[in-house]
Amino acid sequence: MNKRAKIDTDANQAMAYPEMKLAFFGGDPVFPPGRITAWPAAQKKHLDALRGVVESGKYHRVNHPIVTELEQNLSRWTGKWMVRAVGSGTAAIHVALDYFKSRGEHVVTAALNWPGAVGPIAICGLRPIFVDVDMDLAGIDQKSAAEKLAPNVAALLTTHLFGNNILVPDARSAARTQGVALIDDVCQTIAAAKAIFNGTHLDSDVLALSGNGAKHLGAGELGFILTENNNLIEHVDRVSLASSARNGERIFSPCAQGYNYRPNVFSSSIANMRITNLDTQLQKRRNNGQLLWSMIGELPGLFPLFNPSDQHQSMLNFPLRIEPDFLGFGSGPAARDFIVNLLKAEGVPVWVWLRKPVFEYLPGINDSWRAADFPNTMKLLDTMFYISEIAPPNDAEVMELYAAAFHKVWKALPRLVGKGLATAV
Repeated sequence: MNKRAKIDTDANQAMAYPEMKLAFFGGDPVFPPGRITAWPAAQKKHLDALRGVVESGKYHRVNHPIVTELEQNLSRWTGKWMVRAVGSGTAAIHVALDYFKSRGEHVVTAALNWPGAVGPIAICGLRPIFVDVDMDLAGIDQKSAAEKLAPNVAALLTTHLFGNNILVPDARSAARTQGVALIDDVCQTIAAAKAIFNGTHLDSDVLALSGNGAKHLGAGELGFILTENNNLIEHVDRVSLASSARNGERIFSPCAQGYNYRPNVFSSSIANMRITNLDTQLQKRRNNGQLLWSMIGELPGLFPLFNPSDQHQSMLNFPLRIEPDFLGFGSGPAARDFIVNLLKAEGVPVWVWLRKPVFEYLPGINDSWRAADFPNTMKLLDTMFYISEIAPPNDAEVMELYAAAFHKVWKALPRLVGKGLATAV
């Protein structure tokens, strides 16, 4: 055998090992370029909606009827809430906390959270009280939350991550008993605005919703406050329309706080169009998630953050976590990060969104809390990741390719761990 033939033989033998077939090590990726459609999945009709705003020459929420139409359509879709559009989901949380801040000095919320949801607490002059999360919900632990509720607490801020519904009825009941306002950040879980629990809606004082491009309405910079409280609706108008009334009248009120959280009219035109097919979009997301989990659910050490078969969740994306010890890894985020890199190389749109408890992102309070006091939060932060593109037009065929990539990676993992490659790469 000549030298060239020996090299070819060695290469063929190497490629017989599953780890050498991984795209990360030079093999062919599962996904061809362009096979996945990224949300918000722009269509020609969205351009038509934007063109309609341009041709109207009316770019302000108070002189274009699209915003009021959007608010009314979203209200009808929820089947319960009055709606006001504002500039973002974070703005919605800020305005809600601003309204309820007279009830106390603190806000109870989860340590597993997004800075944009928690930042408004300090902006309103309040102080957060963080509690751990329930591992089966990736949402606030209701027992821990209930124990922190007291007369000096203004609000319980419940964040619904990734599309999961955080019902926590015991915490809600405790808040009602203490006179604590219930604020729900449903920016990632739009279906929480509908009847989701035995045909009833969430027991909440206000829902904060986002229309951001990555969210279900896929519209750009946009947010909403949903409530049954007429006084809160008036408060929204007062602080977010500091120089104009909803009827277009110019008003400069000495009582206005001047936040000017006006909604973007162009974003509103797209969001209004999406509401028409919102139920269909949500059902396709759920179907995709349920199908994908049926194909990867048997992989060892892999778990969903919430039940993919729940037909009330919103499946913004597909969040997963691993148990490193099941796979032969040590503790910490290294195993998760390694698996994410392997899946990305195959073309799967997987991401790690949060890596620290939320207080470590926030100046002024980051030295007041210890990560070690929130073990469930830290375990999730070290082990969770998500598939971002679960929405239509991605279909069953795309889910099958996701599953193929997972199986390809999981097949190689034992040898990667055994050869020490997982820690060396």
